[in-house]
Amino acid sequence: MSEGPTPGAIDASGGPIARRGAAGDVATCARQLRWWHFLIFAVVYLYAFPYFDKLRNANEMPRILMTKAMVDHGVFNLDKVQGELPNRTDTSIAPNGHIYPNKPPGPSLLAVPAYGLCKLFGLKSLRAVTWAFRVTVVTLPSLLFLPWFYRLSRRFGTDESSRRAALVAYALGSQAMPYALLFMSHALTAVFAGAAFASAVAVVRGGSKRPAWSAAWVGMSCSVAVSMDYQSALPSLVIGLYVVAFSRRRVRNIAWMALGSLPIAAFLAYYHHVAYGGIFKTGYSYAVDTALKNGFMGLVGPTWVSFVNTVLLPSNGLLVLAPWALLAFVGMVVAAMDRVVRRRCGPEALACAVILLADILMLSSLVPYMSRSGWAVGPRYMTLAMPFVAWLAAIGLQAAKRNRVTHSLSLALVLASVVVFVVGGTTFPHWPERLQNPLYDLVFPLLGRGYAVHSLGTAVGLGGIFAILPLYVFGLVTVLWLLGLWQRRALPQLVLVCGLTVMLVLAHRAFPKTDTTRVNPWPMIHSIWEPRR
Repeated sequence: MSEGPTPGAIDASGGPIARRGAAGDVATCARQLRWWHFLIFAVVYLYAFPYFDKLRNANEMPRILMTKAMVDHGVFNLDKVQGELPNRTDTSIAPNGHIYPNKPPGPSLLAVPAYGLCKLFGLKSLRAVTWAFRVTVVTLPSLLFLPWFYRLSRRFGTDESSRRAALVAYALGSQAMPYALLFMSHALTAVFAGAAFASAVAVVRGGSKRPAWSAAWVGMSCSVAVSMDYQSALPSLVIGLYVVAFSRRRVRNIAWMALGSLPIAAFLAYYHHVAYGGIFKTGYSYAVDTALKNGFMGLVGPTWVSFVNTVLLPSNGLLVLAPWALLAFVGMVVAAMDRVVRRRCGPEALACAVILLADILMLSSLVPYMSRSGWAVGPRYMTLAMPFVAWLAAIGLQAAKRNRVTHSLSLALVLASVVVFVVGGTTFPHWPERLQNPLYDLVFPLLGRGYAVHSLGTAVGLGGIFAILPLYVFGLVTVLWLLGLWQRRALPQLVLVCGLTVMLVLAHRAFPKTDTTRVNPWPMIHSIWEPRR
């Protein structure tokens, strides 16, 4: 058995391997995770299937029907399948009169093989198709990205327990978790933008045996991210500039990135031409929802209301629902002031900080109606930035270990966020925008009233809270283990972290609650819920 790292040793990312922390934390020298440890996240992501046939989620349905139209009718438009649409909220009416999803076609295109298999095996119901699309197109790529995220975190945090905490924060304590369960673009944009950045770091830092291919992968991943969501153009630009600014063979890297992006960019241009009559015309210009027509794709300039909606609103704000994101700002300060950290990951921290701040600025510039992002679990438009937020937070988490109190508080911020997003994502991952306090207006009352979504628990005959309880018990135990708290020597810190976590979750009760005489979600919940109680 290994006796631990030699003082001053260098890890595979070029940073010194951390020794036992000054605060005496027991998890400082924890071993690195192996591939089978990531099955923990697979259990959490795959246990529940929050599906409601009568709801016909307006964000998922146009994408599902576009895949059907491509396979069954050989067209991009929804004209022949529009009868299954509950409404046209997320669609566009093109100049030629055809109906299209108002968003990029990437997710629908990726779902074509899954739909082909569904047809082959006679699984044509909307329920079966939705499950297949969610799992194969969104959930599995999200799971496969986690080891990649964890591996790159070595550059930001040399302490193993801090890397694990950052992994938990991103995978279970952010919007990435609920949106990995739905056939929507947000988790996919985070996956491909994060993968592009990981490859970009390999190009810049000389960590790739085939740098040309890595540069091509950067370009391809960035273009795929844009084909999922146009908003991804912003982090893609920053990633490209990072490679240009900090790599040695700039001309070669630019050429390979451009070459890698060409196939997807060409397809996207072709789609725009077919659907809207021009390669630079998008569905936003012809959207049924007129808010998208304000300014440039809904961008009208920074407003305080949109900033609050994105960052501070109790029902939606990033820092309220995922308070561990504060540690990303701590990481920015540490990277700027600490010479050792700056030498290890200065350029990478700068790129992540620019992506985070630029994304907040962009979302703060949306029409206020759009900045609230509709029925959503947290600020869903910020999901693509969350890998970069978590990489910065790894620096902040390691800095917090200098003191036992700040370390415990940092872990409590992560654990409280896990409660919000895991419970929220596995109950009803479509929080109505008019709810002022979703956790206590909807999420916890759902569990208390015995509502349970389709899951492995319901599949074996369990009902109510008992159907979902195995997931929560498993998730809690494994998260505590990942955070280094599930061992006898950590008992005092475990008690402190859990106490702080309970206080943070209970603090949401202090936020204003919804006036049910004006906004009452329960008639809708009762009418669409499945499986029936």
